[in-house]
Amino acid sequence: MTKTALEIVQNFQQSLAEGTEQWQDLFSETVTFKGPVQTCVGKAENIELNKNFFPLVRGYDHKSSFEQGKYVSLEGVLSVATPKNEIIKLDLVEIYEIEEGLIQNIRIYYDAEEFRKEFSN
Repeated sequence: MTKTALEIVQNFQQSLAEGTEQWQDLFSETVTFKGPVQTCVGKAENIELNKNFFPLVRGYDHKSSFEQGKYVSLEGVLSVATPKNEIIKLDLVEIYEIEEGLIQNIRIYYDAEEFRKEFSN
């Protein structure tokens, strides 16, 4: 049985939240990530980005999900630990493009000013 685009994204997020490595198998070899702070191209770069970032995640409050064909859009609030051991909350929108059961593209939108302020030296 083929999974929907939304089910693939949900599996990706569930694996990240549980700390398993199954999320890595959901990336295509050419997956791209574009966000306000960083851009990554290729599976290896995206795995490295997630391995470095997700230990900082302290929670995610899901607001809404929309699926249209191969696209999935999620809205939520991400709680992230800062180097000062504080928590910032980022309102964000994520857009995933799924083809052949794999994540091809991820775009994330949020106001990066607070993130930059907390993480710049």
